[in-house]
Amino acid sequence: MIDLIKRFEGSPEVMEISAGGKVFEEGEPAEKMYVILEGEVRLTLHGQPLAMEVGGGIIGEMALIESEPRSASARALTDCRLVAIDKADFLDMIRESPEFAIHIMQVLTRRLRLANEILSAY
Repeated sequence: MIDLIKRFEGSPEVMEISAGGKVFEEGEPAEKMYVILEGEVRLTLHGQPLAMEVGGGIIGEMALIESEPRSASARALTDCRLVAIDKADFLDMIRESPEFAIHIMQVLTRRLRLANEILSAY
């Protein structure tokens, strides 16, 4: 598994968000995805809890890949340190690191399985 915290720890793009702060909102344009260096982020869909990501996790990749508006909202549950990655940097990372590309596919697969579990409950 790729260690995203180690890779991005010294990045100049580190941003801090206080507990309760907005990372992004459902419906907003997607210009960046985020690597969580520290803290916990809750993802919600139509105000309902969807998932939680912690240090080493990524959020916002789906909308960035699709160039579509955000399909969910993200708020910091705790004080967080995040690294913002724009589409050009994302594509460079995919080209440079097959491990990163595999990691992204694993994250998307995990989220698809979660969505299937949620839907099968109805």
